[in-house]
Amino acid sequence: MSSVFYTAEEIKFKKEIHDWLQENIAPLVQPAIDGDYNAVKKAMILMGKKGLCGAIHDPKYGGTGKGMVWESILAEEVAGINGAIEMTRLVSASLFGMPLATSGTEEQKKKYLPKITSGEWIGAIAMTEDTAGSDLSMMQTQIVREGDEYIINGHKRFITNGGEANVVSLYGVLQNIEDPNPRKRITGVLVETTTKGFEITERYDLAGMEGASVARMEFKDMRVPVENLVGTEGQGFAILMSELNVERVGMAAACVGHAQAAFDIALKYSTERVQFKRPISSLEGVSFRLADAAIKLQAARLLTLEAAKMIDAHKEKEATIAASSAFAFGTEMELEVTNTCVMTLAGEAITKRTDVVPCAWRMAPVMWVVGGTTDIQKFIIQRELYGPFIKKKKKVAPKPKAG
Repeated sequence: MSSVFYTAEEIKFKKEIHDWLQENIAPLVQPAIDGDYNAVKKAMILMGKKGLCGAIHDPKYGGTGKGMVWESILAEEVAGINGAIEMTRLVSASLFGMPLATSGTEEQKKKYLPKITSGEWIGAIAMTEDTAGSDLSMMQTQIVREGDEYIINGHKRFITNGGEANVVSLYGVLQNIEDPNPRKRITGVLVETTTKGFEITERYDLAGMEGASVARMEFKDMRVPVENLVGTEGQGFAILMSELNVERVGMAAACVGHAQAAFDIALKYSTERVQFKRPISSLEGVSFRLADAAIKLQAARLLTLEAAKMIDAHKEKEATIAASSAFAFGTEMELEVTNTCVMTLAGEAITKRTDVVPCAWRMAPVMWVVGGTTDIQKFIIQRELYGPFIKKKKKVAPKPKAG
């Protein structure tokens, strides 16, 4: 890590966390991949005690308040140990935690955030449905207010942490609001998973995220108190959109972490593997590919750092295009770099299911899909690029008619 772009404190933090993760979390990876979710829970508690689940949260709720740059360093380092453990941490601390931190009531924050930052509880965010993926306005889950309660019916699918979460930030369409625009009716509520009417109906075994808990959940006449409302009624879509930059930067950093871990192994292997009486690193077909990988890795890291700094500086408009750029580039970089690593290790990369390189390789297409597809990120980028031109065009006065 270059001191030109990071402070001395950040460089020291990265080194300390790297070493701590290798000693404390790496031994839990194999059990997690083998399906022992208790290993993931143990990792979360250990990371919580170390302060790794609260970089973006206020110290009054158990966080460290260090900000998004530190969170991006954490995401990269934990992802370098294991993608599923990092996804669990990222979703709980950021995707569940940030909307609560910015839009929740003081009572909600006091009740849930200390449990999340400590790693004691795991949080999830429930948006995706059979009909609602990239287009959240297609949500079908219904929320009806009845007195001091909300009655919820519907489902969510592909929910990361869903099968093991203690609390879920759930979004659906509030039926009590009369507005033809479904986005203005989307409402968020906090739901503890022990609530009557909440059921896990399927656990997905996703290629590339071995160890993570991804589930389908269904709600049948589930009642939650009105005090569990996040923000205000009908504000759910706006809350989700306002927090997506944090998610995208975390995901971008995770892409760097997966790819860097695989790259380090491939680079070392290329100096040790001898063919034709010399190390394969002396073959330009190998060394040039690794040189390209190194360039892309550093570019992805710097794009991620820029976006993180934008968020820390509260430059929301600039952060939108920066975060989507970092995430889009990061996903494509990870696909290319992990492919290069597999080609470098050849048979060694595909003989052991749990080794770092094949794990990162399988994780690469997962990152292309989660958190908003790479195509969606590019749509956001082009929308931001063309936005000023569209506004100018609308301001141009119409030409007077002849005669």
